[in-house]
Parts: sequence; structure tokens; C-alpha cells
Amino acid sequence: MGLGARAPWFALLTQVAFLAPAHADPPGKWSLVFQEDFNVLDKSEWRLANTNATTNDSLQDYLPQQVTVAGGNLVITSEAVPSRGLPYRSGQIISKRLWEHGRFEVRADLPTSMGMWPAIWLLADVGPHPWPSGGEIDIMENRGDQPTVSSSAFHYGTNPPFRHAFVTQEHQSVLFGRLADYHEGMHTYAVEWEESQLRFYIDDVHHYTVYDDEVGGFLSERVAPMNLIINTAIGGWFLDNPDDSTVWPQELMVDSVKVYERSGDPTPVTQRNTDFEEGGGSLAGWSPFGTKNGNVSVSNEVVRGGRAAAKLFGQFVGGENYSGLTQSISVEPGQAVSAVANAMVLSADSLTGTANSVLMKIEFYGVRNGRYGTPEILSERQVAIADGGVRQDAWLDHKLEAIAPGGAVEARLSFVFIQPNKEAGSIFLDDIDFATLGETQPNGE
Repeated sequence: MGLGARAPWFALLTQVAFLAPAHADPPGKWSLVFQEDFNVLDKSEWRLANTNATTNDSLQDYLPQQVTVAGGNLVITSEAVPSRGLPYRSGQIISKRLWEHGRFEVRADLPTSMGMWPAIWLLADVGPHPWPSGGEIDIMENRGDQPTVSSSAFHYGTNPPFRHAFVTQEHQSVLFGRLADYHEGMHTYAVEWEESQLRFYIDDVHHYTVYDDEVGGFLSERVAPMNLIINTAIGGWFLDNPDDSTVWPQELMVDSVKVYERSGDPTPVTQRNTDFEEGGGSLAGWSPFGTKNGNVSVSNEVVRGGRAAAKLFGQFVGGENYSGLTQSISVEPGQAVSAVANAMVLSADSLTGTANSVLMKIEFYGVRNGRYGTPEILSERQVAIADGGVRQDAWLDHKLEAIAPGGAVEARLSFVFIQPNKEAGSIFLDDIDFATLGETQPNGE
């Protein structure tokens, strides 16, 4: 949450109508090592905050009685009831376990109303690691008056001397022409914390990555083991304070917490949700990028089969911009990889007369979750699937094949919408297939 000015450790850890896709086990080599379903409140695993020492200019007194279990959910209740010199009451739980690396998932239903600040985060013990010297991972933060926006962040720095820096990104999802509402029902918020990067997810959509070199090597060199924290703060610098529009009481409900660790067996990653039908229509299993204005979304305007397709258009920001979707599978050197995609451009939102274009690419990486534009990418092939001269109002199939080069462990399929001049036009994608083929070639590409 970004703890700001610090109180002592014993008082400090305290600031601390769409159906989400059914959650699948994470792909790759993850092993479940901890699961909490909140059928009871297990105080051997969780500590309940009891403090009125606030941070971030928030206005709540954290009290144990504000944290209960009901109907198989953890319930954190926020109320406009004065307590110990503060105008509001709320709750916070802190894991007694410390974790270092892994995948952390929390399935939660967020409170909604002005002044609510729900957060799911990881924080190093600020006793031996005064904030922010041990790091802080904000898996999810939300403002109660912004139900369609979620943000993730990483805070880092030194203390002493006190130096604080952070990187952050907001995320919105568009489903069938409407922004997804994170205050409607349960959603799964997750981070994959590895030595060289953080990968953030909402409902299995990978929406943000923090790379080690972006934070001066802090992830690999200085981050400390962390506690998992779940709370609702009230008011503070992150958002407006409650006002006459605020509805009381508010509840943050948590269905489950899961923690995974990397196992020794690298389970191959295969394609997922390539028809965009998972959960009744979603981008689960995909990594959208360049999503400034809902321009990478799930749509039912036109579909090849089922009820959903992906829709891409430009960001309409200054200069040439790039938006799209990616998905990766495991490969070995010399394996043939094939990508097949069906695409349609409608005459009602045509690319004709524009400089816009759309590429389909296969990229090969020497490390899993490799970063484009760095030495981690080994080779790539691409084909243009749409431009100003593309045939309209018909599904067109496109195919691209490539051979994994030496050292490759991951193949990535990318669809890239290139918008040089803020011009209109969009493309729909559906019924995609991305897989390895046949026998391994002896020398790769």
C-alpha cells in the first residue's frame, strides 16, 4: 500500500454483473504449498491487527472484531463508528508465515463506496527491514468509488537513509463493450514473484510485469521475505475520504488464499483459452499490452463460433503506438511451432485509408517469461494479417510456422495492432491455435 511515514513495527504492520472466469491452476511448474479457505479463522496462521496507529493519512482504527468468518468467507467489515480517536473502524489480517518468491492468489469481493481502500499486499518485516528497504508488493489496490480500476505496484528503496521509489500500473478490462466491475462478485488477484520479475494477474489475465532492471536490481539483490496482508483502509492519500455518498457498513470478503512455489519439474505450458470462451468470455491465459482505453478486449460484436472474440484497436495517444495480446507455450530447440488465427475487419470500423496494420508473430525466448527487446529473445517471424487493403466483413484465416532455435525454451504468439497516426479501425480475432508440431528438427532454425 505504500506505508509512507513509519510507526514502530508492533504498530506498523497495520496499515496494513460479469462472472469472473473459473480459476484454473497456474500453468508451468507451480506446486500448491498453502491454501486457506476460511471455513474457520485459523489464528495459528493469521494475526488480526489491533491498532489505531495509522499510515498514509488513513482514518480507520483496525480492530480484531472487524474480522470474522461467515459462509466460507473471511469478512472484513468497515463501519462509520468512532474508535480510539479515529472516525472509522475496519480490519486487517496478516499472515504469520513469511514468504520469499512464489505465486500468491487471493479470491475476493471488494467493498464499494467513496473512501474504501481495499488492498492485498506483501510486506517485508519492517523491524529488521525498515520500510521500504525490504520491499513491498501491492498485488491489488482499489478505490471504492472506482469499481472498474485496479492497480498493482512495487515499492522499494533504502532506510537509512530514507529513499523511496515505486513502479505501478492500473488495469481495466472490457468485456462485451462494458468495463469489468471489480466490485461485482469474486475476482482472483495474483502475483508471481520470482527473483528477476513480478507478474501481476486479475482473473488469470496477466496485465503487468515489473522487471529487475527497472528497479535497479532490487528484486534479485535486496528484497526480503514478506508477510501477506489483506485489509480495507479508509481514506488517505490514495483516494478521497468518505463523504455523504458513502454507504455503511462495507465488507471485503475473501473466499480463499493460495500460495504456490516453483517445483523441480518444469511442466510444459500449452495453449489456453484460444477461443476466448473461458468463463463465458474472457482474456484468461493471455497477456494484453498497450491497454490505455479498453482497446484490447473481449467482444461479442462478431464471433466465428461461441459467444466471444478478441477485439483490438489503437490507443489514440501521441505518436506510433502498439497494442495487442500475447500467449506463450513451452518448446525445445528444433521443434516446429504453428500458429493459426481467424481475423475479421468490419467495414463499419474499417482500416481502409489508414496507416494502421496488424501483425501476427511467433517469438522464441531463451528463458521463460522473457522480455521482448532484450537478449532474451532469440528469433522471431511475423506476417501481416491486416492493413488498409484487407478484405472486410469476412473471417480470414492466417497461418505462421517457425522452428525453435538453439537454446529456446518458450515460443510466444503475439498479435500487434500498430497505430501510427491516431486513426480509427479495429480487428477481431477468434479460434486461434498455437502448438508444437511433429518431430524435433536436428539443428533448429
